[in-house]
Amino acid sequence: MQLTTKPNKLNIAQVLDVYENATNGAVISTQRFTDLLRKNGHKVLIISTGPEAEDKILVREYYPPVSHLRRVMTRMKFVFALPDKKTLVDAIQKVDIVHNQLPFYLGYKAIKLAKQLGKPVISTFHVQGEQITQNAGLMHPLWTRLVYKMFIRFIYNASDLVICPSKFAEEEIRRYGLRKPTVVISNGVPQEFKVLALPKRHPDKFTILTAGRNALEKRQELLIRAVAASKYKDSIQLIILGDGPLRNKLLEMSKDLPEGNVEFNLLPTNKIIEYYNGVDLYVHAAAVEVECMTAIEAMACGLPLLIADSKLSATKQFALNEKHLFKTVEELTEKIDYWFMHREELKQAREEYLEFVQQYTIESSYKKLEDTYYKVIEQYGNKIEESAPQMENA
Repeated sequence: MQLTTKPNKLNIAQVLDVYENATNGAVISTQRFTDLLRKNGHKVLIISTGPEAEDKILVREYYPPVSHLRRVMTRMKFVFALPDKKTLVDAIQKVDIVHNQLPFYLGYKAIKLAKQLGKPVISTFHVQGEQITQNAGLMHPLWTRLVYKMFIRFIYNASDLVICPSKFAEEEIRRYGLRKPTVVISNGVPQEFKVLALPKRHPDKFTILTAGRNALEKRQELLIRAVAASKYKDSIQLIILGDGPLRNKLLEMSKDLPEGNVEFNLLPTNKIIEYYNGVDLYVHAAAVEVECMTAIEAMACGLPLLIADSKLSATKQFALNEKHLFKTVEELTEKIDYWFMHREELKQAREEYLEFVQQYTIESSYKKLEDTYYKVIEQYGNKIEESAPQMENA
């Protein structure tokens, strides 16, 4: 599908610590947009760790010298990148714009060198400070403020523009001191996520699905506890897709559910559409989200949502009404029991979600992204004409 109408094609650098074999939203979103950019004639250079590939610049991997953090990162399929100046300079000199996806050392170095080379920079706000602090076991709010202070200073206020996946994300990053221009661009949902005529995975049970990393901020334990407290638990099948450092804890907790009524599986990206189409309800309990791609994917497959009403999550924007929101475990149990008993109303919610999700197509998001690239390059070009920066030591 050709979406672009611009006469000149761009050379774009996508900068992120991991690109292949990861399951986090930032990576998946970057992969999807990169595919569309290339299909529309743009040249995209990936700067990342991992295996060699065409149009990719490799940088070294780095794990912090703390065994606990390394175990957590390994389970999350994440590694930090440790770049060298020459590699980045050679890569950045070839492109028209640098798009940084993650707020870590690779992004910091790429932004700094891009500025010295006179290249415009966009960064996307994918990672909330709470995701870092909670997974590192740093629960005091002071740690979160410190992380945001570093992100804002060295990444986002050092960029020419920041992309926010949701209005909530835009408000959140401005609350912590962002001064640069922003644009809201949803991660969007590809066309392959759609309603399929498939049989239910568990036709004799009310089937609930959740997908995502088994990590602290995703709070899958709330869902397990809520189902265990349901008066209909014998007739509920729970499916938890994903992996992460809390997998063993969740497995232990699931023993409170009837035997055979919970399924754990890795997040099968090539099968996830079948899961969305084979269950009754999608529950997203995460406390921290800048948007939530799995929720959009579920909606696109006609799957109704039940969403945590968290002050640190944008996902609540997808709730049709209060029946699709919860704050506590007790309220989640109450809402699950309600939807268990109101199947016809749930069918109607399917149709409403299918209509609602039309505003989140990836084609629409792609067009906004492409337009943003052109506008930033044009605006930065005017700055370069006024004062061309010289290369410095970095």
